[in-house]
Amino acid sequence: MIRLECFTESEKARLRAGVDAAKAALLGNIRKLDQYPVPLLLVGDKYPGIWLEHNQDNLFLVEYAPENAWASQAAFMDFQREDGLLPFVLPSEKGPFFTEDAHFWQVQSVYPFARCALEIAKATGQGEAALHRIYDAAARYDQWLCRYRDRDRTGLVEMYCEYDTGHDRDPRVTDGGIPGSCPGNDAVNMPDLPLMPVLSVDLSAMTYGARIALAELAGVLGKPAESARWRERAARLKEAMKKLLYDPADDFYYDRDRNGLRRYRTEHITRMFLNEVVDREEFNRIYHRYFENPAEFLTPYPFPAVSAADPHFDRSFPRNSWACNTQSLTSLRALLWLRRYGREDERTALLFRYLRSFLTYGTQFQQELNPFDGSPIGSGRNYTPTLLLYLEAVKML
Repeated sequence: MIRLECFTESEKARLRAGVDAAKAALLGNIRKLDQYPVPLLLVGDKYPGIWLEHNQDNLFLVEYAPENAWASQAAFMDFQREDGLLPFVLPSEKGPFFTEDAHFWQVQSVYPFARCALEIAKATGQGEAALHRIYDAAARYDQWLCRYRDRDRTGLVEMYCEYDTGHDRDPRVTDGGIPGSCPGNDAVNMPDLPLMPVLSVDLSAMTYGARIALAELAGVLGKPAESARWRERAARLKEAMKKLLYDPADDFYYDRDRNGLRRYRTEHITRMFLNEVVDREEFNRIYHRYFENPAEFLTPYPFPAVSAADPHFDRSFPRNSWACNTQSLTSLRALLWLRRYGREDERTALLFRYLRSFLTYGTQFQQELNPFDGSPIGSGRNYTPTLLLYLEAVKML
């Protein structure tokens, strides 16, 4: 298990004293964008906009700013492309890099939009009209994925570029000449590479989670036949993942390209947990082998983006690297799946490791930590997931 930190009364007082500043910084990340009427939750000072891969941040924002948390879901529906694709970013600044109100260069979705929007709609008291809107938008998005990201008709979702899964600088999604964004800056386009397409664990898991959420939505909206169809489609996807992506010897799920399984042990496996693709027995088995193992993901400050035992692990620890660093975004998502799988003690222990880092090094609430000594990496500050981790952790004191 993750080591549970003990804090002195003086340390607890120091940590509690930082709550008001952390809340102020979080609310300061809610900004008005020119293209949208309601202020939205931005990622932090190094990220000029609202990203689809950060939609789960708004689950935690509901406690502090419910109107903005809901708006940060509605905005993606407002800018959904005619063909069904959701934008990966709504930029807060325009310039040589971001030039439009919304961009569609890659998928970049992890926690399903359907699930996140549904939970926030329930938490903020949205009515039936909002549920219909989520259902329609998420169903159109699923249709887009089936049309453009299942070219081999395996039933799985294909990854075409590095940023599709949000794993910047991860060899799993760069090796073989895979580009950062999709050709022509359009997520429809697959690169002309011999290894393509790549059958993706995390994009398939995201789609499974979305279909379960769509089934729930259909049930609430009085569509029992559609609910059953979504559950059946989710079950077929799960079966295809087991058949094509699972390695029983390693007890791990890997991406697959034209050459076979891509054997990178990275935190992509946690997206299986986040979307509850695996049952409790399988979760416990994988978690014990890899996440309770100090040689793998149980580093002193867990969980690194790549297993420390994987030969692809980058020990130079550059900034914004999903080839090594412990990412606050991974940890924030872990709060969701650790709770769902009944690991409350580990959830608390994970949060307390962040508090130990804050006490040891101070913090500007950077995006990532060195997984061995807990030192912050990078020059960014007030990264939204890190602020939320601090606020959630202090509650547990």
